[in-house]
Order: sequence, then C-alpha cells, then structure tokens
Amino acid sequence: MNPLASPKCTRRLFMALAAVASILLTVGCSSNNGMGTPNGNGFGNSNFSGTYVFSLSGTDVTSTSESFFAMAGTITADGNGAIKGGTVDINDPDLGGVFPTQSVSPSTYTISPDGRGTGTIVTAEGTFGIDFVLTSNNHGLITRFDNNGTASGTLDLQSSASQSSLVSLAFSLSGVDGVNPFGTVGAVTLDSSGTIKTGIQDFNDNNISISGLNGSALTGSVVLTSATSGTAQLNSAVGSLVFDVFVIDSTHLKLIETDTSGLALAGDAFTQQTSFTAGQLVFTLAGQDSTQSPLAVGGFVTTDANGTLTNLTEDFNDAGATGTVMNTNAGSCSAPAPFSSGRCQLSVTGFSNGNTGNFVFAAYPSSGGIQLLEIDSLGLLQGAAFAQNATSFPAGNYALNLSGANSDVAGDVGEVDDIAQFNATSTAAPATNMTGVLDENSILGGPVPPSSLSGSYTPDSPATGRGSISVTTPRTFIGGLSLEYYVVNDSTVLFIEGDSQQLSVGTFEAQSSGSGGGAAQARTAIMRPTIHPAIRPHALWQHK
Repeated sequence: MNPLASPKCTRRLFMALAAVASILLTVGCSSNNGMGTPNGNGFGNSNFSGTYVFSLSGTDVTSTSESFFAMAGTITADGNGAIKGGTVDINDPDLGGVFPTQSVSPSTYTISPDGRGTGTIVTAEGTFGIDFVLTSNNHGLITRFDNNGTASGTLDLQSSASQSSLVSLAFSLSGVDGVNPFGTVGAVTLDSSGTIKTGIQDFNDNNISISGLNGSALTGSVVLTSATSGTAQLNSAVGSLVFDVFVIDSTHLKLIETDTSGLALAGDAFTQQTSFTAGQLVFTLAGQDSTQSPLAVGGFVTTDANGTLTNLTEDFNDAGATGTVMNTNAGSCSAPAPFSSGRCQLSVTGFSNGNTGNFVFAAYPSSGGIQLLEIDSLGLLQGAAFAQNATSFPAGNYALNLSGANSDVAGDVGEVDDIAQFNATSTAAPATNMTGVLDENSILGGPVPPSSLSGSYTPDSPATGRGSISVTTPRTFIGGLSLEYYVVNDSTVLFIEGDSQQLSVGTFEAQSSGSGGGAAQARTAIMRPTIHPAIRPHALWQHK
C-alpha cells in the first residue's frame, strides 16, 4: 500500500511543545562528511560575504509531536567562515507563538567547492542548523538542517529600498490558522508614507475559500523604518495582521507575521504588474486536495495578456497517485474585470487535483511571477506561474532544492527537504547526464549524510520546456527521485516529484562561477507544501 494514500490517519493533532528556550538544537552533518564527491566549481568561504536575507518554513519536531515553523531575517557573513550576527523572527504556534527580533550570535559556516554550505544560526531561543547551496555570491537555496526540525527557503544578498520605491505590491503568504493550512494572496498600492491607498485580498482556510471575503478590500500600511527593514499592517477581512518586513531590494520583500491573531503566515511581496505576459507560462502549485491529501501540480499553458488560457498540460501527484491532463481551451480571467486592481479571477477547466473539474484561482501578476491561490473550495493550491523564456536548460552547474513529504518503511509520513548540487552535460539520455551530491533532512530521521547523485534528464520532443528526470541516490527513505520539470529560462527550472512514496515541489538554478560576483538568479515564489502537524507514527495528512 502506498503510505502517502494510506487511510491510517484521519485526524491531525497539535501538541504543545516544551518551551523553546529549553530545546537544544544540533547540527546534523557537515557539508561533505566523506559521503559523495563534490564537484569542483570554484566556490569557497569567500563567496558568502555580506548581509543576506533568508526565510525558512517547515516543521518543528520533538519525540512526540510536530508543529508549523517559520523563520525569517538577516545574517551577516564575513567571507572567512564566520557568521558575525544578524536579526531573525521565529513564528511557531506550538513553541509559544512569535519570537521577534532575535539577535544572531557569532557562529561559523563552511562552503564546499561545489557551492554547498553548512552553518548555524544561534539565537537565545535555540541554535538552528542550516544547509544551503549558492548559485552565486548573491543568491542561494537553503534548508533547516538539524535533528529538531526541517524547512526550506531562499537566501539573498541584501540590497536596499526607499519608501518611494514601494508603489504597488502583490503578495503571497502561507502558513496555518493555528490548526489548519491557510493561504492568502493580494495586492496593495501605497502613498508616499506607506499607507495603503487601495488594496484587495483573497483567502483559503483549509480548502474553504471564505465565501464573500475573496476579492475583499484591504487597508493598512507597509512602512520602511530603514532602507533594509520595516513593518506591514494588513487590515483584512479576517482581522488586522502585523508583519515584520525584510528588504531584499526595491522589487522584493520578505514578510513574517508577528501578531497574536492565531494565524502564522510568512511569504513574499513583489512589484505588482497589471497583465499577464502573453505566451507560454510554466507553473507549480502545492497544497492539498478536497480530502486534505497532499498534492503537487506543475505544467505549462499558453495565455494572452488578459489571461485567456489555451493548450494546458498539467502533471499532478495526488498523495502518490500521478497523472497528466491536457486541455485545449483551458479557461479565462473574469469578474471582476481582469486586472482592474492587479487581480483577476482565473477559471480553469480540465484541470486536476486528482479529480478533473472546473477550478478557480485568484491571480496577481508580479515581478516574481503570477501569484496564484485556489478559491473554489475544492482544495488548497498555492504557487506561481512564470513567463517562459526558454525551452531547454544548458549544460552546466546547478543548485537544487525541494520540499515535500516522504514515507519510511513503517508507513510513517513526514516533511522532507533536500539541497543538492549537480553538473549537467549535453549527453543524451539514457546515458547519465547529471552527477553531484544531495543533502537531505526529514522529520522521520533527521539529517542524513550527503549522498552521491547521478541520473538522467530527458526533454519532451518536440521541445516544450517540459521533461523528465530520473535520479539515483542512496537516500535513507527513498532510493531515487522521479521528477517532471518545466524550464522558465536558461537559469531557472521548476519541478514536481512523481514518486509514489514521496511528493515534493522544487527548483534548480544555474550557478555562476564561484570566483565571480554573478547576478542573483530569478527569484521564484514557490509555495512549499504545507506540512500539517501530527503525532507520530500517524501520517501528517487526512488521506483518501
């Protein structure tokens, strides 16, 4: 029986954890640890230098329970193996709520020649292990990597922004309502002081679209208190929500909730746009289906500037059951009038969340992709779609991250997060054309030693930007990875996992030369599958 689809667990339970201050979190492994041979791509400690904005979301774990976990903030690295300081916020309902403005104490990090790194973030509330892979001096993909939890996110060299540069923003936030998964997307326009002049917002609370509240008015503010940080207050239809804001640059902000509303949300805000880019879009979304089973979907579709969709190809993994659907006339944006407020209501036909039907998404175009949230009460999918600028990725060096759920031999299910680096050649499959090293953390077993990675990728023919990847690696729970990928451009690729015992979404991104500065890679805003807390050994989701 497929553990991801097992009916053995029909409830999800939260259990109170011990006080955060009493938990000692430990680093699981070093970046190499004698397992796997890293590719020599010229990276080293000097490539991690400056102040970086990072965010992580995932799961805390003890011997008896799991809980939602989010952390965001800044860390400062000296380029010589030392983390000198920083400031972080931690939001974890079961750990007592919000722990804002935690000072980061000095610690260390190490960067391998292939760009993979490990380190620690030391705060008064605990020491968190991190495992990451750089694409350049400016950007990387990061996981939490210790025995007390796991999570995934991004790492970006911090620039600055002025209040006047924040004119209009589209945002995507996800987390929990205290018990159940919760997602929201929206858009705001700001005056010169940061007050919201106009705003609109959509919600999904555990598959329920909160009838009557979608497309509702939003007031409040997004105010920078310095060139690198600030606060946001969103006076929404579900209450007044307060966030700390960390600036990456004038087009991209990180947000983490700091109030006591009962919600625990984190995510991104990007410069708002008011139309789709005509052409082919690629997308990934994740969350749950109508029965609360874990779900990941990905694919491509053609659009015009108004959101009329044609030629949809969608792959899905619904609790380990996989498939592909295609639809020539896929849908359109409708009421309210497309993009009258930077939002449209996207009706999609022939789509599948395990069952084919007519689905509705709130869509907000932005510089970080089209932010999408399901609002039809048939499930909870959240993610993003991106204008496709290439239909293949070139030979070279890549950084990879995935987040999802896997199962062990006992049938237990838990969050898994992977970091990897691989070199891709132009050699045609079935010959091996991918080699590298993969680091994995799972709440079912904690960090495992880095493993060698080898496999092959096979593009669709004729080329659409879609293809399949088969990866072999001696991981603890699953022997390999079976991926469907979707090329955004020649440096960024999205994917979902089609395994029967593991489900995930992720990205891989081209690495620049380790010795050069390199431009930050495209910042994809991918919704991680919401991991629902449970008491082991039961599964984390309600299953069919």
